[in-house]
Amino acid sequence: MNKKSKLFSISIIVVLGFVLFYFGIKIYSDNQYADKLPNIPDLEGASLSFKNYLIDANTKVKNKPSSNNLGELGMVYQSNNYFKEAETCYLLAIEREPENWKWNYYLGCLKRELGDSEKAIRYFNTVLKINSTAYMASYYLGEAYSQMGLITKAEGILKRLSAMDKAHFVLKNSKRTSYFSLPIYAHLEWAKINSTTHNKDLAEKQLKTLINKQVTFSPAYKQLSIIYAEKGDTVLSKYYRDRSKDLNIYSSPVDTLLDKLSFYSKSETYLLKQIEDARRSSNSLWALELVTLGLKNIPESKYITSKAIKQFIDMNAVKRALPLLPNHIIAFSDNYQELIEVGMGLANSKQFKEAQAYFMAAENVSGEKPETRSTLAGMYYEKLGMKDKAIAFINQLLKENPNNTSVISDAVFLFLSIEDIKQAKQYLTQLKKIDSTHLDIHVLEGIICMITGNETQSIKHFELAFKVNPEKKFVIDYLETYYQKNKMWSNLLGLYQSALKKFPNDSNIQEAYGSLMINCPDETIRDLNQAKEFSERAFINNKYTLQTRVMAGRSLSIAHFKLKNYGRAVYYIHETIDIAKRARFTKDYIASLEQISSDFQELINFNK
Repeated sequence: MNKKSKLFSISIIVVLGFVLFYFGIKIYSDNQYADKLPNIPDLEGASLSFKNYLIDANTKVKNKPSSNNLGELGMVYQSNNYFKEAETCYLLAIEREPENWKWNYYLGCLKRELGDSEKAIRYFNTVLKINSTAYMASYYLGEAYSQMGLITKAEGILKRLSAMDKAHFVLKNSKRTSYFSLPIYAHLEWAKINSTTHNKDLAEKQLKTLINKQVTFSPAYKQLSIIYAEKGDTVLSKYYRDRSKDLNIYSSPVDTLLDKLSFYSKSETYLLKQIEDARRSSNSLWALELVTLGLKNIPESKYITSKAIKQFIDMNAVKRALPLLPNHIIAFSDNYQELIEVGMGLANSKQFKEAQAYFMAAENVSGEKPETRSTLAGMYYEKLGMKDKAIAFINQLLKENPNNTSVISDAVFLFLSIEDIKQAKQYLTQLKKIDSTHLDIHVLEGIICMITGNETQSIKHFELAFKVNPEKKFVIDYLETYYQKNKMWSNLLGLYQSALKKFPNDSNIQEAYGSLMINCPDETIRDLNQAKEFSERAFINNKYTLQTRVMAGRSLSIAHFKLKNYGRAVYYIHETIDIAKRARFTKDYIASLEQISSDFQELINFNK
């Protein structure tokens, strides 16, 4: 062997030696981490699919215990409520790759969820040493400092976050909608700290500033309600509580890293909470993704199926709900409220055959009170047009419960709906004999007078009905029309004010009252500030019709203009025009809105 060949052979041996040494060390290290994995928890009672899922996830990590695999196993455990096992996996992932901040973040979130603020602080601080732009970690750190009573540190963090530009917090590649950026939540938490540290006046000022900038941020209204309650001001406490209930619930900022846990979860309780949070905060696309995931991961869960059906119906995707109905109706065959809710949703989506099946299933639920069941007769007629079925069902209930005033009242309503006045009067007479003070009597008398053309008497009965029981919205509508037609402005004002006490969050009543306050022919009734407030509440209300929102936007912009808030006036009229165009309002109506905008601009330019 020549010298050159000898050197080459030695080089090959050395390289092979290094390779073998490297793989030997790696195998030894992998085995060390694999041996440290937590034991699979007791899975007695768990479904076979979940058992296999957890065993497969554990096996994957045993075969390749990389930092990423260890961390992901921690996510599997955390999202399925095995917190001790999740912590072990996260610690192993951190030990294996200390410079990866993500696993410290998840461990911090786990400790936060368990209420261990001291350890949460430790892990979030580690995150920020590695990645100073992990702003959610900063937010959670401020929150944890506050819970530990370290107020100065908490305030320092929350002040910095609340002053940051929202451009830093734009979500990318997410189906989540972030309605409010992290600085808004930081500002809220800062105000909460002031509220709990005997500085309620400053907290009140901060929250009102926040509302002025973010008028739809419901947590700020809720916190103001709490502050005023603590101050003993029940009027303002109720006012801000009512304002908060106009709006969607936004309990916490969007955390896209925590959202990822959902994709590892086969826990019914965990996914149901995520779905409900998404639905309550109007994150419909995220809710859709979660119910789709739930149906895939936990197909046996009747509660996931229920959420999915309701989400599909809400999103006008009822066809996706139809295959789920056969199993759902069996699973909830003993749940009257569930059957009625889904049945109503199907009827409103024009799936009449399926809705009928649900109503009939509800009819067969045992144990429901007669007064609960009797409303079903009206649903058969009003929602499905099943007149004969409705009559047969109410007659059956009347036979079984001849002295139940609620059943008799519902029978009168039904016979009035189908214009069988003779039968309606017969049962109304029976109702009066049993209970002459029943709350529905004046309503029913009013409807009969209305049908028979006795308007004067119908108004008298409806006014009495509204005083003793303002529950019936159609009574409010009828009185409203009558007062408007007869130019009875003071009566109309009183009607709206009383209705708002009973239905403070009804956007239709809010809009009508706001419009009266700005347009009333009797100028002594007008009140621009009330017009602005109630038109605004109707405009931002989370339960609305497009007609109501556009009308409210029109009144709101005019109120702002008359109050010389020109910037707000222009903003709201442009928003209103945009909504009207997207909703395809008539060209004439859109032109009238554009004329208002033009008039605003002309007067603004004239006054410069």
